[in-house]
Amino acid sequence: MNDDRTPSRTARSRQVERRWRVEAVVVIALIAALIGIAAFATGGGEPAATPAPTPTTAATIAGGPAQLLAFAVTGTPNALLATIGSGGGLQTAAVVVPPGMTVVMPGAGEMSSDQVRDLDGPSMQIGVSNVTGAWNDHYAIMDVERLGGLVDRLGGLNADLGDIYQAGDETLGPGPTHLTEAQVVALLRERADDTGARWADVLKGLLAMQPHLSPTDLIDADDDQAAADILTSGPARVDIMPTEVVGGSVTIAAQPDLDELMNQLFGTKAPARAEVRNGNGEPGVGSSIGALLIPAGFRIVLSENADTFDHQTTQIIADGPDNEQIAADAHDAIGVGKIIVSQVPSGLADVTVIVGHDFHA
Repeated sequence: MNDDRTPSRTARSRQVERRWRVEAVVVIALIAALIGIAAFATGGGEPAATPAPTPTTAATIAGGPAQLLAFAVTGTPNALLATIGSGGGLQTAAVVVPPGMTVVMPGAGEMSSDQVRDLDGPSMQIGVSNVTGAWNDHYAIMDVERLGGLVDRLGGLNADLGDIYQAGDETLGPGPTHLTEAQVVALLRERADDTGARWADVLKGLLAMQPHLSPTDLIDADDDQAAADILTSGPARVDIMPTEVVGGSVTIAAQPDLDELMNQLFGTKAPARAEVRNGNGEPGVGSSIGALLIPAGFRIVLSENADTFDHQTTQIIADGPDNEQIAADAHDAIGVGKIIVSQVPSGLADVTVIVGHDFHA
C-alpha cells in the first residue's frame, strides 16, 4: 500500500533535478565572481598573458647564428687566438684556440695554432674559421703592447683568475684580481703551459669592460667598426677549445665536443668534411677553395697536392651516395667542376675536391 505522505518516484526525481539546477546556478555564479576578482586584481578586464619560458642555452634562443670575429694578439711567445661572437639573438661568447695545437690550414696543410696566429689577417681568418668549423665573418689583429695601452686607458683590468699564475717576478691569482697594464702584458708574455687559461681570463675581463677602441688599437682588421662592435658587445662566456692528444704528442680539437660547443654558444651547425687537393699547380688554390667552402658549411680536413697538376676539370667526389647532396653544395660554392659519386667511402671526408685548371684562384 502507498503512503500519501511519501513522494512518488517521479516526484523525487523532479526534486533532485531542481536541487541540481540550483546548485549549478550557485557554482556558475561563484566562478563568475572569482573571474571578476582576478581580472580586477590584474588591472583590467583581460586575463594576463602567460610569460614565455626563459631559454636555458644559447642554442635555444631565436635569431640565427651570431656574427663571429677571428681575433689575434701578436707579440707573445704563444698564440693568443679566439673566435668571438655576438648578436643574432645569441649570447656574447668566445672560444679560445689553445697554443701549440695542430690544425689544418687550407692551402698549407698541417700547422700549429701559433703559426696561424702570425699569418696575415685574411689567412688567419681562414685558419681560425676552419678549426672552429664556422666562418668568422670578420678578423682583427692587435699586438700585446696595444692591448696593454688599452688596459691602461681603462684604469686596469678586473679579471677572475682561474689559477695561480707566475708573471715575471709576481705571482697573480687565483680569484678576482685587479691587473695593471704591466701585469697584463707580463701575464701574456710569460712562456707557459697554461697560456690558454691566462688568455681566456684576460679576454673575459676585457670583454666585460666593453672597452672603447681608438683607431690605433688594431694593427689590422677587415672592418674596424664591425670588429669594435663585437669587441665591445659586453660580458661574455669564454671557453677554451676542447682538445685531445693523439699519437702521444699531437694536440688536436676534440670532436664532437668542439662542434657541440660552437652550436651551444653561437647556433652554428657541425660542418661537412672536405679534402682539397691542388690538381692544377696554381699557388693559393687551397686557400681560395677554403675561403669558398668554409662559409658554405664545410671544414677542410686535408689540404695537399694531387698526384699530378694536369687535371683540366675540377672533380667534386661524393664519398658514397649518401653524400651526393653535400657534393652538390660544394659544387655550388666553388662554381665549377663535375660531381662524381664514389661507391667506396674513404671515411676521412664527406667530399674530395681535386682542383682543376677550370678553377682560378
